[in-house]
Amino acid sequence: MIKYYRLNNVFVWYILFFIMINTYSAAEDDDTNENELPKEVENVKKISEPLLAGKLAIVTGGASGIGRSVCQVLDREGATVVVADINDTGSAETISLLSKERNHTAIHTDVTIKENVTQLFQQVASSYEMSLSIVVNSAGIVHNASGVENVPEAVFDKVIGVNLKGTYLVTKEAVTWMLQKNATGRAILNIASVSGKGGYPFLSAYSASKGAVISFTKSVALEVALKGIRVNSILPGYTDTPMTQSTPPDIKKRIISTIPMGRMATALEISETIVFMCGPRSTYMTGSSVLVSGGSYL
Repeated sequence: MIKYYRLNNVFVWYILFFIMINTYSAAEDDDTNENELPKEVENVKKISEPLLAGKLAIVTGGASGIGRSVCQVLDREGATVVVADINDTGSAETISLLSKERNHTAIHTDVTIKENVTQLFQQVASSYEMSLSIVVNSAGIVHNASGVENVPEAVFDKVIGVNLKGTYLVTKEAVTWMLQKNATGRAILNIASVSGKGGYPFLSAYSASKGAVISFTKSVALEVALKGIRVNSILPGYTDTPMTQSTPPDIKKRIISTIPMGRMATALEISETIVFMCGPRSTYMTGSSVLVSGGSYL
């Protein structure tokens, strides 16, 4: 028994010694890895609030809803914001909600018209010395719920025009300007939808437009990944915005009953995620489609 006990003691000390050696080695490895971290990751460690100080951002559809909330969060994080929308009154209201410390501005823009989009970027370039860092494509519309057989062609074209063509025109112009300025650390964020991931009955045109935005985003992300531009999309679930506030109460209740978290999203919950995806704490994220849906469409 005594010999067996001593043997076990030796064995225990051997195990402890082995663990100590490996722990020390792991610590050395950690130090080595720490020293080899990319410079931009080291810079993130030193970030202090606000996260986006000195950054210039364009937000289409910034006159209301998620777009307005994005403008407010960008402003909170120190960015200078350009609100691009066809709703001049709403754009002015958004500007009034932002800090007076920076030169925020609103520019009337119809994202479906190429010349309008070109003028937007030209005006931004001539008005600001800082280069463009962030573009958020938030402009979007939805059609009345209807079976596909009752969706007029003009309605289908309009939804595709704003949601998809508008995203294409703005993204194309954004990439062009960012490449001219030797872009590094730039981000484009396209707002898609959960309906673009799994479809939604009686919203065929809207779902088609948002599904296309997801694929478009991934394609552009692959094209510019080595050029210092990150391109991502967000897929919001049912969100409390002016676009959804007109939903009949019975239909709204039915939709909410299908959401695992049992409620709608707030615009702020979506915009906080958007700004994170555009900022310096998501520098390895591109081509991603981030689902923010309360558990829907998993």
